[in-house]
Amino acid sequence: MADTYLSHDELVKFIATLPTRRLAAGALIRDEQNRLLAVEPNYRDGWALPGGTVEAGEAPQQGCFREVQEEVGLDLALGRVLLIFHGLSRGVWGDSTYYIYDGGQIPSDAVITLQEDELLSYRWIEPAAFENHFGESFAARLKACYRALETGETVELSSHDS
Repeated sequence: MADTYLSHDELVKFIATLPTRRLAAGALIRDEQNRLLAVEPNYRDGWALPGGTVEAGEAPQQGCFREVQEEVGLDLALGRVLLIFHGLSRGVWGDSTYYIYDGGQIPSDAVITLQEDELLSYRWIEPAAFENHFGESFAARLKACYRALETGETVELSSHDS
């Protein structure tokens, strides 16, 4: 029995009309003072979580922790998803989904080895200073992640949420 009523060529043509969505993932890595590890990319303004684009054929969790290892040199245990964010109709980027995973807690003096091709620096940021480093919208998502750590929930938001 065929798994589709379309010919292969018709199926390929149909699939080309479907929406695409980019995937990215970051890790919420904390120190013993509950501060967040943030990185400063060289390709845009502001601060970000260690992480990055999920590659084709890669699950978001594996992509996140692969990127963490590449960007900051930390080989962390795979943590659970804390937040899923859907960036909808985001200009040239289109639609995207961003996962934030629990990166666990590490000592603030842990060795961080920056990926110099993409990152300028890193710092530990207090939750009270999130808005100053990440902007209001991303800071709210980070605070939701901290709550999810306490409650065990997984938060799902979109750029259309108020």
